[in-house]
Amino acid sequence: MVATAIAVDIGGTKMAAALISSSGQQLSEKITAPTPSQIGRDAILDTLAQLIGRAYDLLGDVPAGIGIGAAGAIDAERGVVVHSSGTILNWVGTDIVHGLRERLEWAQAVPIKVINDANAHAVGESWIGAAKDARSMLMVAVGTGIGCAFCLDGTVLEGAHHMAGEIGMARISFADEPRVEDGQLPAKFEQNSAGPAMVNFYRQANGPAATDEVRRQLVMDLAAEGDPVALDVTRALGRRLGEVVSWYVMMLDPEVIVLGGGVSRVGSAWWEAMETRLRELLPAYLEQSLDLRRAQLGNNAALLGAAREAFRLAGVTAS
Repeated sequence: MVATAIAVDIGGTKMAAALISSSGQQLSEKITAPTPSQIGRDAILDTLAQLIGRAYDLLGDVPAGIGIGAAGAIDAERGVVVHSSGTILNWVGTDIVHGLRERLEWAQAVPIKVINDANAHAVGESWIGAAKDARSMLMVAVGTGIGCAFCLDGTVLEGAHHMAGEIGMARISFADEPRVEDGQLPAKFEQNSAGPAMVNFYRQANGPAATDEVRRQLVMDLAAEGDPVALDVTRALGRRLGEVVSWYVMMLDPEVIVLGGGVSRVGSAWWEAMETRLRELLPAYLEQSLDLRRAQLGNNAALLGAAREAFRLAGVTAS
């Protein structure tokens, strides 16, 4: 029997909810709302409850479970935010499960699962996406930040302190340019390698299109058009990711590596530089068997992964 879950993706600027079946089908249009990230946790929980309530009205019945992919490091056993980059005000310490049960009377006995948003992306891609045929998968998402997760048999590795995969926060020193420093410490990896870094470095180099409107997508487009500054920047950041991913490959030896996020474009100068650096740093045996794939599910990955975890908590078999 096919069951239905309500899935939610909480981002720094937008929340989205949808009905997802246990066979991996999206059964409704996405319901969206701006994330009140600078107002505080109560406003976010209020908005979250409203989105879930609207999805409940669409379903017309109590769902098998509620799955939530949320920004920040999440204690997935309790549904509590234990660490945050600061994008969402007063997010650390938020008990998402308790907050929802206080606001949704009908959800008192409904299984509610909260996981990190990058982990939700990985579970989605492992379930019915780019790695559905693989037993183990390393997923790296490069966009506004850099997220990473490792899945084995469809289960994501959380870590003893709920920080597994927080690669973007690792402080890594790079000798090449362009780069930024963070006082006496090396900058966080995403400060030197994510989408905003791409924009900042392009502007600092006075690229031909370095205006206030330039964004990472435009820098990638400019590189594709042959803009020399955009090519230099995207290649430099691609090489950095390839180097760091090589460490993860050596530690975890995944069957498949999946790249997602707005920066990860197959065939781009960024992708070619990333893959070249990754391959040259691996032993020949691993380099020959490297299986590098582009994520397939796009913005739906976190919703699908959150739903998959809700079904798992509810004891529902997901096909």
